[in-house]
Amino acid sequence: MRILLLALIILPFGSYSQDVVPKAKTKEQRKAERKQMSLEEKIESTLPVEISGTPSLDEARKTVGQVIPTKKGKEKKRTFALKEKKKEVKTFDGKSYKGIAVEKRIINRRSSYQEFYVLKEFQTPPPYHRAFAWYDEKNHRISEVLQRDPKTNSLLHGPYREYRGEDLIKEGYYYLGVKDGRWMQYDKNFILLEKETFKEGFYDESQISYYDDNKIKEVIPVKFGKITGTYFRYHPDGSLAEEGKYENGKKIGKWIEFYPGGTKRKKEIQHPASFYDEGEPFVVVEYDEKGKAVNKP
Repeated sequence: MRILLLALIILPFGSYSQDVVPKAKTKEQRKAERKQMSLEEKIESTLPVEISGTPSLDEARKTVGQVIPTKKGKEKKRTFALKEKKKEVKTFDGKSYKGIAVEKRIINRRSSYQEFYVLKEFQTPPPYHRAFAWYDEKNHRISEVLQRDPKTNSLLHGPYREYRGEDLIKEGYYYLGVKDGRWMQYDKNFILLEKETFKEGFYDESQISYYDDNKIKEVIPVKFGKITGTYFRYHPDGSLAEEGKYENGKKIGKWIEFYPGGTKRKKEIQHPASFYDEGEPFVVVEYDEKGKAVNKP
Protein backbone atom coordinates (compact mmCIF):
# COMPACT_ATOMS: atom_id res chain seq x y z
CA MET A 1 0.00 0.00 0.00
CA ARG A 2 2.84 2.41 0.90
CA ILE A 3 4.55 1.72 -2.43
CA LEU A 4 1.31 2.37 -4.30
CA LEU A 5 0.77 5.72 -2.51
CA LEU A 6 4.38 6.79 -3.20
CA ALA A 7 3.99 5.96 -6.88
CA LEU A 8 0.79 8.00 -7.08
CA ILE A 9 2.57 11.00 -5.52
CA ILE A 10 5.66 10.83 -7.84
CA LEU A 11 3.75 10.11 -11.07
CA PRO A 12 2.24 13.62 -11.54
CA PHE A 13 5.65 15.26 -11.05
CA GLY A 14 7.26 12.91 -13.55
CA SER A 15 4.56 13.63 -16.11
CA TYR A 16 4.89 17.38 -15.55
CA SER A 17 8.68 17.30 -16.00
CA GLN A 18 8.25 15.48 -19.30
CA ASP A 19 5.71 18.05 -20.48
CA VAL A 20 8.07 20.99 -19.94
CA VAL A 21 11.06 19.49 -21.78
CA PRO A 22 11.48 21.66 -24.91
CA LYS A 23 11.18 19.95 -28.24
CA ALA A 24 14.41 19.86 -30.25
CA LYS A 25 14.46 22.09 -33.31
CA THR A 26 14.79 20.51 -36.72
CA LYS A 27 17.77 21.17 -38.98
CA GLU A 28 15.58 23.23 -41.30
CA GLN A 29 14.36 25.39 -38.39
CA ARG A 30 17.93 26.08 -37.25
CA LYS A 31 18.97 27.02 -40.80
CA ALA A 32 16.03 29.40 -41.12
CA GLU A 33 16.94 31.08 -37.83
CA ARG A 34 20.59 31.52 -38.86
CA LYS A 35 19.55 33.26 -42.08
CA GLN A 36 17.92 35.97 -39.97
CA MET A 37 21.01 36.45 -37.74
CA SER A 38 23.60 39.21 -38.06
CA LEU A 39 27.26 38.25 -38.44
CA GLU A 40 27.86 38.98 -34.74
CA GLU A 41 24.96 36.69 -33.75
CA LYS A 42 26.23 33.93 -36.04
CA ILE A 43 29.70 34.09 -34.50
CA GLU A 44 28.19 34.02 -31.01
CA SER A 45 25.97 31.04 -31.83
CA THR A 46 28.94 28.98 -33.03
CA LEU A 47 31.06 29.50 -29.89
CA PRO A 48 31.91 26.25 -28.03
CA VAL A 49 29.56 25.16 -25.25
CA GLU A 50 32.29 25.34 -22.59
CA ILE A 51 32.58 29.12 -22.85
CA SER A 52 28.92 29.99 -23.29
CA GLY A 53 28.83 31.19 -19.68
CA THR A 54 31.19 34.08 -20.31
CA PRO A 55 29.68 37.53 -19.68
CA SER A 56 29.98 38.83 -23.24
CA LEU A 57 30.86 37.97 -26.81
CA ASP A 58 34.18 39.80 -26.45
CA GLU A 59 35.10 37.64 -23.45
CA ALA A 60 34.08 34.48 -25.29
CA ARG A 61 36.18 35.36 -28.30
CA LYS A 62 39.27 35.53 -26.13
CA THR A 63 39.18 31.76 -25.70
CA VAL A 64 37.56 30.58 -28.91
CA GLY A 65 40.95 30.20 -30.54
CA GLN A 66 42.09 27.63 -28.00
CA VAL A 67 39.10 25.24 -28.19
CA ILE A 68 39.06 22.67 -30.97
CA PRO A 69 35.69 21.37 -32.24
CA THR A 70 36.22 17.73 -31.23
CA LYS A 71 34.72 16.19 -28.13
CA LYS A 72 37.85 14.21 -27.34
CA GLY A 73 40.16 17.20 -27.22
CA LYS A 74 37.93 19.85 -25.64
CA GLU A 75 38.87 19.26 -22.01
CA LYS A 76 42.61 19.48 -22.63
CA LYS A 77 42.32 22.53 -24.85
CA ARG A 78 39.90 24.25 -22.50
CA THR A 79 42.39 23.95 -19.63
CA PHE A 80 45.04 25.51 -21.82
CA ALA A 81 42.65 28.30 -22.79
CA LEU A 82 41.98 29.13 -19.16
CA LYS A 83 45.70 29.45 -18.48
CA GLU A 84 46.11 31.73 -21.47
CA LYS A 85 43.09 33.77 -20.38
CA LYS A 86 44.63 34.36 -16.95
CA LYS A 87 47.83 35.48 -18.65
CA GLU A 88 45.87 37.74 -21.00
CA VAL A 89 44.07 39.48 -18.13
CA LYS A 90 47.44 40.68 -16.87
CA THR A 91 48.21 42.44 -20.15
CA PHE A 92 44.76 43.28 -21.56
CA ASP A 93 41.68 44.33 -19.61
CA GLY A 94 39.56 45.68 -22.45
CA LYS A 95 40.78 49.23 -21.88
CA SER A 96 44.56 48.92 -22.05
CA TYR A 97 47.24 46.55 -23.32
CA LYS A 98 50.51 46.40 -21.39
CA GLY A 99 49.52 49.55 -19.57
CA ILE A 100 48.76 51.61 -22.70
CA ALA A 101 45.17 52.81 -23.27
CA VAL A 102 43.35 51.49 -26.35
CA GLU A 103 40.08 51.84 -28.26
CA LYS A 104 38.20 49.15 -30.14
CA ARG A 105 37.71 49.19 -33.92
CA ILE A 106 35.78 46.90 -36.28
CA ILE A 107 36.00 46.44 -40.05
CA ASN A 108 32.86 44.61 -41.18
CA ARG A 109 32.71 43.70 -44.86
CA ARG A 110 30.50 41.31 -46.78
CA SER A 111 32.78 38.28 -46.45
CA SER A 112 35.20 39.31 -43.70
CA TYR A 113 35.17 40.71 -40.20
CA GLN A 114 38.15 42.23 -38.36
CA GLU A 115 38.09 43.12 -34.68
CA PHE A 116 41.08 44.93 -33.17
CA TYR A 117 42.28 47.76 -30.96
CA VAL A 118 44.26 50.94 -31.61
CA LEU A 119 46.12 53.45 -29.45
CA LYS A 120 43.80 55.88 -27.70
CA GLU A 121 46.55 58.50 -27.85
CA PHE A 122 49.41 58.37 -30.33
CA GLN A 123 52.81 57.18 -29.16
CA THR A 124 55.95 57.12 -31.29
CA PRO A 125 56.73 53.48 -32.14
CA PRO A 126 60.23 52.08 -31.53
CA PRO A 127 62.75 52.89 -34.30
CA TYR A 128 63.86 49.30 -34.79
CA HIS A 129 61.25 48.19 -37.33
CA ARG A 130 60.70 48.88 -41.02
CA ALA A 131 56.90 48.64 -41.05
CA PHE A 132 54.00 49.11 -38.64
CA ALA A 133 50.30 48.21 -38.76
CA TRP A 134 48.24 51.41 -39.19
CA TYR A 135 44.46 51.76 -39.27
CA ASP A 136 43.14 54.42 -41.64
CA GLU A 137 40.27 55.98 -39.67
CA LYS A 138 38.73 57.54 -42.79
CA ASN A 139 38.97 54.70 -45.31
CA HIS A 140 38.69 51.91 -42.72
CA ARG A 141 41.72 49.96 -43.90
CA ILE A 142 44.79 48.42 -42.28
CA SER A 143 48.16 48.84 -43.97
CA GLU A 144 51.68 47.88 -42.94
CA VAL A 145 54.03 50.74 -43.78
CA LEU A 146 56.75 52.70 -42.03
CA GLN A 147 54.85 55.94 -41.51
CA ARG A 148 51.33 57.39 -41.68
CA ASP A 149 49.82 60.68 -40.56
CA PRO A 150 48.84 60.04 -36.90
CA LYS A 151 46.06 62.62 -37.21
CA THR A 152 44.08 60.33 -39.52
CA ASN A 153 45.70 56.96 -38.79
CA SER A 154 46.07 54.93 -35.60
CA LEU A 155 48.63 52.30 -34.63
CA LEU A 156 47.22 48.86 -33.85
CA HIS A 157 47.81 47.92 -30.22
CA GLY A 158 46.22 44.99 -28.40
CA PRO A 159 44.19 41.93 -29.52
CA TYR A 160 43.48 41.30 -33.21
CA ARG A 161 41.02 38.76 -34.67
CA GLU A 162 40.03 38.14 -38.26
CA TYR A 163 37.10 36.12 -39.61
CA ARG A 164 36.13 34.85 -43.06
CA GLY A 165 32.39 34.48 -42.96
CA GLU A 166 31.82 32.81 -39.60
CA ASP A 167 35.26 31.20 -39.37
CA LEU A 168 38.06 32.57 -37.20
CA ILE A 169 41.18 32.46 -39.40
CA LYS A 170 43.74 34.59 -37.57
CA GLU A 171 44.32 35.96 -34.07
CA GLY A 172 47.14 37.60 -32.16
CA TYR A 173 48.31 40.85 -30.55
CA TYR A 174 49.97 44.06 -31.65
CA TYR A 175 52.33 46.26 -29.66
CA LEU A 176 52.69 49.79 -31.04
CA GLY A 177 52.02 48.53 -34.55
CA VAL A 178 54.17 45.36 -34.55
CA LYS A 179 53.24 41.76 -33.78
CA ASP A 180 53.42 40.70 -30.15
CA GLY A 181 52.70 37.51 -28.25
CA ARG A 182 51.25 34.39 -29.83
CA TRP A 183 49.81 34.50 -33.36
CA MET A 184 47.63 31.66 -34.70
CA GLN A 185 46.29 31.02 -38.19
CA TYR A 186 43.53 28.49 -39.00
CA ASP A 187 41.86 27.00 -42.05
CA LYS A 188 38.08 26.98 -42.61
CA ASN A 189 37.76 23.80 -40.50
CA PHE A 190 39.50 25.50 -37.56
CA ILE A 191 42.63 23.39 -37.99
CA LEU A 192 45.82 25.18 -36.94
CA LEU A 193 47.93 26.12 -39.96
CA GLU A 194 50.62 28.26 -38.37
CA LYS A 195 51.72 29.37 -34.91
CA GLU A 196 54.30 32.07 -34.23
CA THR A 197 55.36 33.87 -31.06
CA PHE A 198 56.69 37.42 -31.05
CA LYS A 199 58.07 39.87 -28.54
CA GLU A 200 57.37 43.45 -29.61
CA GLY A 201 58.01 42.79 -33.29
CA PHE A 202 60.77 40.18 -33.13
CA TYR A 203 60.52 36.39 -32.90
CA ASP A 204 60.33 35.47 -29.23
CA GLU A 205 63.46 33.28 -29.46
CA SER A 206 65.52 35.98 -31.19
CA GLN A 207 68.99 36.72 -29.83
CA ILE A 208 69.10 40.46 -29.05
CA SER A 209 72.23 42.35 -27.99
CA TYR A 210 72.30 45.94 -26.70
CA TYR A 211 74.55 48.97 -26.56
CA ASP A 212 72.92 49.68 -23.19
CA ASP A 213 69.61 48.83 -21.49
CA ASN A 214 67.54 50.78 -24.01
CA LYS A 215 69.47 50.72 -27.30
CA ILE A 216 69.37 47.58 -29.42
CA LYS A 217 72.61 46.70 -31.23
CA GLU A 218 71.73 43.50 -33.09
CA VAL A 219 68.79 41.14 -33.58
CA ILE A 220 69.52 37.59 -34.74
CA PRO A 221 66.19 35.99 -35.71
CA VAL A 222 65.57 32.56 -34.18
CA LYS A 223 62.46 30.55 -35.00
CA PHE A 224 61.89 27.06 -33.59
CA GLY A 225 65.55 26.92 -32.57
CA LYS A 226 66.94 27.84 -36.00
CA ILE A 227 68.35 31.14 -37.25
CA THR A 228 65.60 32.04 -39.70
CA GLY A 229 64.05 35.37 -40.67
CA THR A 230 65.18 38.98 -41.01
CA TYR A 231 68.43 40.05 -39.34
CA PHE A 232 68.90 43.63 -38.09
CA ARG A 233 71.98 45.54 -36.92
CA TYR A 234 71.66 49.12 -35.65
CA HIS A 235 73.84 52.19 -35.21
CA PRO A 236 74.19 53.65 -31.68
CA ASP A 237 71.60 56.31 -32.62
CA GLY A 238 69.02 53.57 -33.24
CA SER A 239 69.02 53.86 -37.03
CA LEU A 240 69.39 50.76 -39.19
CA ALA A 241 72.97 49.72 -40.03
CA GLU A 242 72.42 46.38 -41.78
CA GLU A 243 69.50 44.22 -42.88
CA GLY A 244 69.26 40.80 -44.49
CA LYS A 245 67.63 37.39 -44.27
CA TYR A 246 68.66 34.02 -42.86
CA GLU A 247 67.28 30.61 -43.77
CA ASN A 248 68.26 27.77 -41.45
CA GLY A 249 71.41 29.59 -40.38
CA LYS A 250 72.49 30.61 -43.90
CA LYS A 251 72.47 34.14 -45.32
CA ILE A 252 70.23 34.40 -48.37
CA GLY A 253 69.19 37.08 -50.84
CA LYS A 254 70.39 40.67 -50.82
CA TRP A 255 71.94 42.14 -47.67
CA ILE A 256 72.11 45.93 -47.34
CA GLU A 257 74.33 48.13 -45.18
CA PHE A 258 73.33 51.72 -44.31
CA TYR A 259 75.08 54.88 -43.22
CA PRO A 260 74.06 56.37 -39.83
CA GLY A 261 70.51 57.66 -40.17
CA GLY A 262 69.30 54.41 -41.72
CA THR A 263 68.12 55.83 -45.06
CA LYS A 264 71.26 56.14 -47.21
CA ARG A 265 72.63 52.86 -48.48
CA LYS A 266 76.31 52.06 -48.04
CA LYS A 267 76.69 48.62 -49.63
CA GLU A 268 74.61 45.84 -51.21
CA ILE A 269 75.84 42.27 -51.01
CA GLN A 270 74.21 39.39 -52.89
CA HIS A 271 74.02 35.95 -51.25
CA PRO A 272 72.50 32.73 -52.69
CA ALA A 273 68.76 33.09 -53.36
CA SER A 274 67.78 30.25 -50.99
CA PHE A 275 69.19 27.78 -48.51
CA TYR A 276 69.51 25.16 -51.24
CA ASP A 277 71.41 27.36 -53.70
CA GLU A 278 75.20 27.39 -53.80
CA GLY A 279 77.57 30.26 -54.53
CA GLU A 280 79.82 32.83 -52.90
CA PRO A 281 78.47 36.24 -51.83
CA PHE A 282 79.55 39.24 -53.90
CA VAL A 283 79.27 43.02 -53.67
CA VAL A 284 76.57 44.35 -56.00
CA VAL A 285 77.26 48.04 -55.44
CA GLU A 286 78.80 50.49 -52.95
CA TYR A 287 77.72 54.10 -52.34
CA ASP A 288 79.34 57.19 -50.90
CA GLU A 289 77.60 59.26 -48.23
CA LYS A 290 75.95 61.39 -50.92
CA GLY A 291 74.27 58.32 -52.41
CA LYS A 292 76.48 58.06 -55.49
CA ALA A 293 77.55 54.59 -56.64
CA VAL A 294 81.34 54.37 -56.32
CA ASN A 295 82.06 50.70 -56.87
CA LYS A 296 79.58 49.04 -59.19
CA PRO A 297 80.85 45.96 -61.09
